Amino acid sequence: MPNIGGPELLLILAVVLIVFGAGRLPDVLGQLGKGVRSFRDEANSDKAAAAPAASSTATAPAPGTTVYCRNCGRPNGTDAKFCSNCGQAL
Repeated sequence: MPNIGGPELLLILAVVLIVFGAGRLPDVLGQLGKGVRSFRDEANSDKAAAAPAASSTATAPAPGTTVYCRNCGRPNGTDAKFCSNCGQAL
């Protein structure tokens, strides 16, 4: 496995700055962080097996299930109307 140290990380940062520019860098890194957080939350959650295709067309979630925010991917209670993390309407 390659050993990534300080000089390699500085080179990667320089390439990212050249490609995206300093103005968009916070937005890009923020979206990357949200993606990593969403992936980690999904990997750690103990989700049940996928529901049959017929029940996937239901408009309201079943009682006792978790509703995930479409904006940030955070889990919310079934009775929540807004995301507790970002405030987006569910």
